[in-house]
Amino acid sequence: MQRSVPTRRTLALVGLLVVGVACSFAFHAALAGTEITYDATQVGSGEDPARVAAADSDVVALDRRLDGVPAEDRRPVRRAASDGTFEGNVTPDLDVALDDVEAAYVVYEGSYYRWNRTADAETTFLRIEMARTDAAAVLDDVAEPYGTAPPDVKTAVESGSVTADSVDRGVYRRGDAYYAVAPESGAAVATTLLGGFAGYLLTPVGRGYVAVALGLLAYRYRDPSADRVLTVRRAIAVAALAVPVALVGTALFESGSVSRFVRGPTSSLVVATGVVAGVLVHQRRWARLVGVTVGVVALVVGVNALALGPFGALVSVVSVLVGLAAGVVPLAYGVAFARAS
Repeated sequence: MQRSVPTRRTLALVGLLVVGVACSFAFHAALAGTEITYDATQVGSGEDPARVAAADSDVVALDRRLDGVPAEDRRPVRRAASDGTFEGNVTPDLDVALDDVEAAYVVYEGSYYRWNRTADAETTFLRIEMARTDAAAVLDDVAEPYGTAPPDVKTAVESGSVTADSVDRGVYRRGDAYYAVAPESGAAVATTLLGGFAGYLLTPVGRGYVAVALGLLAYRYRDPSADRVLTVRRAIAVAALAVPVALVGTALFESGSVSRFVRGPTSSLVVATGVVAGVLVHQRRWARLVGVTVGVVALVVGVNALALGPFGALVSVVSVLVGLAAGVVPLAYGVAFARAS
């Protein structure tokens, strides 16, 4: 008996399945590399205030916040530092730079200051109060006791550093010594967060691809050497497969939170609907194409809003945009498989 050879279409579907499975585990792969090194640096009177600011949210490195603000626009801060108080209108650049500085202390030109800022929500009028203080007073005020610190913090203090998913940064007092616990590299934290976010977005994309690949393969499994034309009805069935695929993936590999069981399947559905769009593009049914796209977007945003509230609806908009972009791949498959051969 002559062995049948899979067609290029079948091989393309297998390739899509492999890519989909890989993307489906993108979030888990990102989480596997989220360990960050945290250093515990001993700080004392006048030593390394920038390190203290990097470790504790109650202390802000004001000089860093003012980077990019023209020198002449910084005059209100200089006046507050020298005279104790500034009250008046400031430039928009300075207003934006100081907008979220709500800490009790700031580090300005290498010195500690007590900080208080009062703003007018309607204008750029600010009242800034700065009172110079010493490192001992600041450390004594913001430090947490070593005895009640989490185990990872104690490890960092004892050995100088620790590598973990997350460590409670801050200033800790052990005896008469103070230790600032902070990430070794701020860039590493940013990279980790971006990687996790990218993985979070790619996971439903991968499951949408898996659904399209499995659905199209199901129409061909009896004879992989034969090409069957993809109709709109078949394409809708293929796209709908994204919901159970995503639900199973969420149940097996992720936490049981309601948001995961809502956002994952709906996001995958947007991706998989690209195969329906592909068939409609091939058939040049533009009005129905617009209707399907608008309908799916409305369905996804509506379901997220009902299940997760306004914030869920807002996040779903991002998922929809990613899904529409990633849906270009299933769209290409829809166009190709809608042809006779």
